[in-house]
Amino acid sequence: MAPAVVLAVLCVAALALGARSVDAGTTVETLRAVLSGAPLQAGDIDAAAVASRIPRTVTAVLVGAALAVSGVALQGATRNPLGDSGLLGLTAGASLAVALGLGAGLSSGLGTAVLLAIVGTVAAAAVVYAAAAAASRLGAGTGSAPGPLSLVLAGAAVTAGCTAATSALLILSPAVLERFRFWTVGSVARTSLEDAGWLAPVIAVGILIVVAAAPGLDALALGDELAHGLGSRPERLRLVLLGATVLLTAAATALAGPVVFVGLLVPHALRRFRPASTRVLVAGCALWGAVLLVAADLAGRLVIAPQEIHVGVSTVLIGVPVLLMLLRRKAVSL
Repeated sequence: MAPAVVLAVLCVAALALGARSVDAGTTVETLRAVLSGAPLQAGDIDAAAVASRIPRTVTAVLVGAALAVSGVALQGATRNPLGDSGLLGLTAGASLAVALGLGAGLSSGLGTAVLLAIVGTVAAAAVVYAAAAAASRLGAGTGSAPGPLSLVLAGAAVTAGCTAATSALLILSPAVLERFRFWTVGSVARTSLEDAGWLAPVIAVGILIVVAAAPGLDALALGDELAHGLGSRPERLRLVLLGATVLLTAAATALAGPVVFVGLLVPHALRRFRPASTRVLVAGCALWGAVLLVAADLAGRLVIAPQEIHVGVSTVLIGVPVLLMLLRRKAVSL
């Protein structure tokens, strides 16, 4: 089945199933009414249940697509198979910014968290790029742009620093910990349609940038020297991909908090099917990333209903066995 069909079926299931299950007819009618702007019938509990699940389902689609595509971009830009939104310290920077904002007494509302997460992600990316560029200049003795190894090492250092600073702040301020703990576990249940609609264009722009830069990823995989020989500009391409990653990670983290494994798992899983081109891989990652996060959110709501497991946890529970299975199959084929 095409991934778009799988995603559509999963989205309907995510709207219909939960602590209170609703039949497919009521689900479709409620969705049609919400999209058309028609008011829901007062006292209709089933329709209200479906309507309440629409924002989280839309958020799961957006965040899953953003994180999966950011994984492709990072793995290509750094030539590192472990490329993920946490690789360059982006998620850690967003978490530190939110913790600092809460410690400064700012509102703990979603709008504040969105702005702080975006600022933290951009700041972390700027520090990583500047540190990697400085290291490259010292190593080469010229004004060369940062290479993939410099970016990975600088990202590891920034991740460690931001994580340590966040932990210290939470230990020293129990009040901040109490407010921060609700954000630190990835969840798609906190956003509204307005929030998702505000950040959807940012995610769309980031994905389009990666799609446009996708042909250059094939040349970049051969190394910078060969890429130069093929007419590519590795430094410029790497900067473009990192910029797209910042957009995608900032928007996804602002909507759902830190969610891991999507950017690592989905690209590796799809590469086993040998996509015809990198653009096909990027498009497939966008769709299957959305499928993974919607499925993780739905599973988290059904396993221990009426309680739920946040998507940041259920994604790991789903992702770890799948990734280990992929690794085992690769080892057997070797």
